[in-house]
Amino acid sequence: MSAAVNPTAFAGISIGTGVGSVTDWLRRITVRIAGSRNSHGSGILWSSEGLIVTNAHVASSSEHEIELSDGRKLQGWLLARDPKIDLAAIVITANNLSAASVRGARTMRVGEIVLAVGNPFDGVGAVSTGIVHQPVGRLPWLVADIRLAPGNSGGPLSDSQGNVIGVNSMIVGGLGWAVTSDSVNAFLRRERLTEVT
Repeated sequence: MSAAVNPTAFAGISIGTGVGSVTDWLRRITVRIAGSRNSHGSGILWSSEGLIVTNAHVASSSEHEIELSDGRKLQGWLLARDPKIDLAAIVITANNLSAASVRGARTMRVGEIVLAVGNPFDGVGAVSTGIVHQPVGRLPWLVADIRLAPGNSGGPLSDSQGNVIGVNSMIVGGLGWAVTSDSVNAFLRRERLTEVT
């Protein structure tokens, strides 16, 4: 197994030369979540101790099969769910996992490059790129001009250095909408779950 990659190591690398390394890192922290009726979505390893953040509409039952990037399949249990902000937390029994490096979404500027990783169309670890479309306001959403598809839900939206800034949730008017990382941490604090700062 290869050594863990520190996203801060990508600082100063242009998106043209560094996107491959950033993508490798994002795929490592992205999981596949099997749902009911053969549906599936994505999730983010939010802590190295097995805490996963995803969308409420992905985590629709109390138990889920979780597939890690290395192919391991583990049982996941729902810890908390809030359909209003479309967030859920799942836990798996594992430790020493690669986990997200998180950046506050409100620091993102319009035009910054973003990447989305997920499992659309029954694929695994698909990547798309785009830009921040509008400033992050008071709403818990970050809007990006990026291609998303069913199966991307619950996966990470990151900046060009691999820092997670949101959880991909839906497409509105051809634009990708992600729940901001700030909203995720507020949700985890409210539910008294592990927070990554």
